[in-house]
Amino acid sequence: MANVQQKTLTCFCYWGGKRTVNSNCTFSYDGGFSKAVLVKEGLKLFELIEKICAALKTTVGEKKFFYNTKRDKTKCLLLDDEDTVAMMFHCNEDEVDLFVEEPPRSNDDLPAVYSSTRESFLADNTVVASNIMEMSNSRTKEMGMIPYLPEDANEILSGKGQLFDSPDLFKQALMIFAASNKFSFKYLDNSKAYYRVVCQVEGCPWKLTARCDGGGDVVRVIGMKNEHIHNASDGSSYKATISSKQVGLFFKNKIVQKPSFLPRDICNEFENAFQYRMSYKQGWRAKEHAKECISGPPSSCFHLLPWMCRRLEDAIPGTRAVWTSNEGKFKQLFVSYGCSIAGFKYCRPVLKLDACFLTGYYRGHCLSASAHDADDGLYPLAYAIVSSENDDDWLWFLQNLKEVIGERRVVLITDRNTSLLNGIIKVFGGDCNAWCLRHLKENFSRFSSSKGFKNERRKAALKIVDQIAYARTENRFNFHMGRLRGMDPELAKWVEDNNPNHWSNAYFPYKRWDKMYTNLAECFNNWILPLRDLDIMQFMTGHVTKVTDMLLRKRAAICSWKLPVGPQIEKEIKEHQFVARKYMHRPTSPTEFTVLNTHQKQFAVKFDQRTCSCLAWQMSGVPCAHACRAIQNSGFCIYDMVDPMMSKSTQILIYENSMSPVPLHDMPPLSSFDPSNLSSYITDEGVTCTDPVINPPSTKRGSGRPKKRRIESQTQERDTVNCSRCREPGHNRSTCKSAIPG
Repeated sequence: MANVQQKTLTCFCYWGGKRTVNSNCTFSYDGGFSKAVLVKEGLKLFELIEKICAALKTTVGEKKFFYNTKRDKTKCLLLDDEDTVAMMFHCNEDEVDLFVEEPPRSNDDLPAVYSSTRESFLADNTVVASNIMEMSNSRTKEMGMIPYLPEDANEILSGKGQLFDSPDLFKQALMIFAASNKFSFKYLDNSKAYYRVVCQVEGCPWKLTARCDGGGDVVRVIGMKNEHIHNASDGSSYKATISSKQVGLFFKNKIVQKPSFLPRDICNEFENAFQYRMSYKQGWRAKEHAKECISGPPSSCFHLLPWMCRRLEDAIPGTRAVWTSNEGKFKQLFVSYGCSIAGFKYCRPVLKLDACFLTGYYRGHCLSASAHDADDGLYPLAYAIVSSENDDDWLWFLQNLKEVIGERRVVLITDRNTSLLNGIIKVFGGDCNAWCLRHLKENFSRFSSSKGFKNERRKAALKIVDQIAYARTENRFNFHMGRLRGMDPELAKWVEDNNPNHWSNAYFPYKRWDKMYTNLAECFNNWILPLRDLDIMQFMTGHVTKVTDMLLRKRAAICSWKLPVGPQIEKEIKEHQFVARKYMHRPTSPTEFTVLNTHQKQFAVKFDQRTCSCLAWQMSGVPCAHACRAIQNSGFCIYDMVDPMMSKSTQILIYENSMSPVPLHDMPPLSSFDPSNLSSYITDEGVTCTDPVINPPSTKRGSGRPKKRRIESQTQERDTVNCSRCREPGHNRSTCKSAIPG
């Protein structure tokens, strides 16, 4: 039966503009963005939407997608399921116009920044600040700020009798009123009971007075003269009066929804709304004020740590959440969820240990232990928050990790941190410690550079170190060591002095499943990147959310596996099959074969034992290229030859235990702590609870701006630098030593 050729449409995508239907049954599109992409018949709805959004460089969000037909360009049909996608291909021949539209926003989406809930004040015919909510502005809707129109700015401060629920709301309204009317102001009186404000321009009559009614928080405007006398010089020298605290309150809701919202994003959106550029320092302070408004002062979050650890252990069975303090100050935190512990029993016994720095107020480091699932994906097992990577912190983390994994023997892959190595020897023994090849190569690269190896010679030496590490037999190890010794005996001596039994397959005593790098730990560090700037309580709650989402997502993804192994294992098998396409094989028994590679070297493959004489099959768990060639036309299924710990059934067992919900509705507010005794607080049920007092750790901030970018690997590919003096690669003009002929 002949295959039916799939139809391909040229999809002209439009977004951000306005579509207008013309009288001649055509349309025009004003403004926005447009892009042409090729789409093939058979695409799923989500695949089509992701491709369109990627072409337009936008996110899916709540956007709606419409298309027109060849028959009538003036009508638009909604794309909302698989049938409409199929209909789009059916109704068009070669091309189709597709329109992306944002859903309309309503005033219900906006935070009620100003409000007055006191009915007695409404009865006095006063102007309530909540009337401002009747105005709208598309930019400020997106910001989550108070909506306003420049021509209606006077309604924000309407004059005598206007009420505000708190001094902060009054000051926010005053700042927006001044920013929208482009004038600066100053406080002559700024107490909680009385406010007197004037324009900063000398001789300008504008002024405002307000006071708090009855000693409470409600602020009433008692007088306002809304008149300015400014000359051209005053207008050109205008500088907005900005309070970082008030700006932070504007963006509080957005930072709650998106903790990674940056100070420069605050500056950009404030400029779009008020046509005034804030400094980065003002934006940073605004975000810090917003974070403090959300979760309280950074120092207070440690008071809730005992409660949070107890709640995690109660809500998630089998969880280990412990902490330590020193003289009442926080020292260490270790967390491992019960569902992660249960799933790790089915993972391969390999853990990647690493640490990353935290960028929050009190800094510190996050230590982590991560495993591979059955498809080589990230499986976080445990983490700890400590002050630094010192001997005590790593030893404490490893002792708790040992309690989690029990007596199971595991291989620990590390970056050769001295404190970490000392801790492993004390807790697990030194023979199970495998060193990351990338970090070893970085050290080797520095050593070879000091011996005069540059560019291609250094790369050739690094390649030999790779082959030494992956050598599976002592003979292959010695062969590559001889090649390195031929390049330079000192390089070979460096390799011998750096304990090959910890990083070479030929001498490592345990099966490490061909995991030579700590790249999985780097994936974990990148995975928690949005959390690293938060305080310890936000980190813990955010980590629970991320693990919950990851477990559910991967559990649902298993249903889409059409093969007995996952996509990554399938990809690895295909790579081996591609290498084996030129090999020859002959059977010696129904389950044993000899395989000749392209160099006419003979290897023995045994199906019943899942072995190959090259040892790659035994060490990795995936059939090597020789085994893949022998399996062809043998009647055996290649998926049956994969180690069971890398199968779909194992993946199901790993993600069988999902995260139990953690109730946080009854978390004690900071106001419930007794200032005279921080170890005592009152719950919602009126019960007085006591916990050990935990204060923030003692930290010493370094000089200069804190570094937040990771240090790049020395072995990472970089662009070649060419000297502008001698035109040779590998150096620049300032370090050039070449002689320039006269």
